[in-house]
Amino acid sequence: MTIKLIALDLDGTLLTSDKTIDEETKKKLIEAAKLGISITIATGRDKGGIDFVYEPLELEHHGRNYVAGVNGQVIYDFHRKEYFVDKVLNGEDAKKVNRLAKKYNFENISCCGYDNYDFISTSLKTLKKLRSLVFGKPMDYGFNQGKRNFIPIDSEEFEITQDINKFVMIQTASFFKKNLPALRKELSEYDILEVGPAWVEIMPKGVSKGSALLRIGKAEGISTDEMMAFGDAENDLEMIKTVKYGIAMGNAMDSLKEAAYDVTDTNDCQGIAKALDKYIFHKEEQ
Repeated sequence: MTIKLIALDLDGTLLTSDKTIDEETKKKLIEAAKLGISITIATGRDKGGIDFVYEPLELEHHGRNYVAGVNGQVIYDFHRKEYFVDKVLNGEDAKKVNRLAKKYNFENISCCGYDNYDFISTSLKTLKKLRSLVFGKPMDYGFNQGKRNFIPIDSEEFEITQDINKFVMIQTASFFKKNLPALRKELSEYDILEVGPAWVEIMPKGVSKGSALLRIGKAEGISTDEMMAFGDAENDLEMIKTVKYGIAMGNAMDSLKEAAYDVTDTNDCQGIAKALDKYIFHKEEQ
């Protein structure tokens, strides 16, 4: 087998539970890049918030590497220093999702690059503040990283005039277990991605990490048979299905494991490093 591209989700995949890259995985990815394998960070985040990932991996210095950010919507080419942006959402889409947020009582964040518009009911905001005080989690979920604006809005009819990359729906795990099927029907013209039990993202139809890899592959002359991808959640599913060697983490959702070519160890137990040893460096497990 010949692997020419490795794609990596971040949270729950490349990043451990403490949001770092373990040293063995970092070492093996740098080694792979020096062998000429293209590395693509395929994440729901955008490039502006992941310098703590691509700088230690030296992606600006070895080979032809990419970021497929915002679930594949925004591609950055480190070699050419160029961006490509796929389909985006708009203010009318925001009003529709915010009306549903009011109807079902979930928090909705409209992500517009540096501005993130947060629509949340008074009751949910009170519970959110209480959870923030108890568990020490930021009220903006880290959306303010990279000097971004987290902007509260109090009306579902608020006019957002910027292009919108995605929507993030936030509620409890029990809420989504009960209401997600109905929300999928109401939002059938979009792609609905369960990123975590209490975190669901809405993307333009057909925009995914998988579609981004197809575009990168075309630019680099790399077929999907020469690609390997790692993921753990529903927003990684199209990517895992697109490439020949789709690898699910040991901590991945069952739906991802079922679609994967193979399942490796967890993100906290060097799952990526172990798979690279198996498929790239051909080292026997001890």
